[in-house]
Amino acid sequence: MTVTVETIDLSKRYGYLYALKNVTLKINKGESVALMGPNGAGKTTLMKVIATHIVPSSGTMKIFGENPFKNGEKVRKRIGFVGHESFLYDELTIKENLFFYAKVFSVNNEDFLDIIDFLNLKRWYNVQVKQLSHGLRKRADIVRALIHNPELILLDELFAGLDAETCNILVDYFKSQQEKTIIISSHSTEWAKKLCMRGVFLNRGEIVKDKPF
Repeated sequence: MTVTVETIDLSKRYGYLYALKNVTLKINKGESVALMGPNGAGKTTLMKVIATHIVPSSGTMKIFGENPFKNGEKVRKRIGFVGHESFLYDELTIKENLFFYAKVFSVNNEDFLDIIDFLNLKRWYNVQVKQLSHGLRKRADIVRALIHNPELILLDELFAGLDAETCNILVDYFKSQQEKTIIISSHSTEWAKKLCMRGVFLNRGEIVKDKPF
């Protein structure tokens, strides 16, 4: 089985405070995994390290068998990341944002229209992002993250602040992406279990439990 993400004794320290401590984790291609735990458990930090947005203090990590901090650009092209903060531009419409990112990733403007349809965004396609609700903005940001057809999808607090209809739409969409490796962080065990096959539970930066859902 092909390993997508592997960390060994991964730690991230800010001064004397450990955000992550000796995290050893292996996630295979096609797995959908939920990072679970209370606020401050290290979920977002681990997500950002895997996304190569944060450099760990110690330990090792391989993404697609590569060292992502030596081959960063090559690895990042295969990752789609949605964090707490949107990467969309408020003054632009959904369409303008997506055309911009399509150009950045050198993808055809038509390639993401099926995702727009699946996530029910066509009605708001020409609306400025600043006028969108939280749920619609989240959906649009997900399309932005998927525009280059990434193999590894990272979704930080995927279900936070979203209504049940939007959560169901997202679950249905990501369950249809069986060839992708998906990692989410979530406070909601209920929704995480609907999407993911496995839960990795963190507390104070350490993995305390790793089990199938």
